Amino acid sequence: MFNNTDKSYPIELVADFLGVNSRTLYYYERFRLVCPSRRGRKRYYSKQDISWLEYMRELMYDQGMNLRSIIVLIKRRDNVILTRCPEDVVNSFKNYLMKMDDYF
Repeated sequence: MFNNTDKSYPIELVADFLGVNSRTLYYYERFRLVCPSRRGRKRYYSKQDISWLEYMRELMYDQGMNLRSIIVLIKRRDNVILTRCPEDVVNSFKNYLMKMDDYF
């Protein structure tokens, strides 16, 4: 569904894909867990944003982590279990985190 890496997707479509409501995504943004781009008052999510949200969903629902734990994980991002990930995934994750740092 989200196979074009250059395209961005509106919040309603992403929320529906993830099985959450738009308010949940606003909440994640409030805690700086995701940084969608904006056009006017609308939020748009990149493929990278969506992948991150899917990963967060996996951490919460499959691994039992709560948002506080995910926030701690982000703060300790240099110690995240990146050694088990392929190098391109590690680089993508690091780029995403740098994007978040630049955003704030």
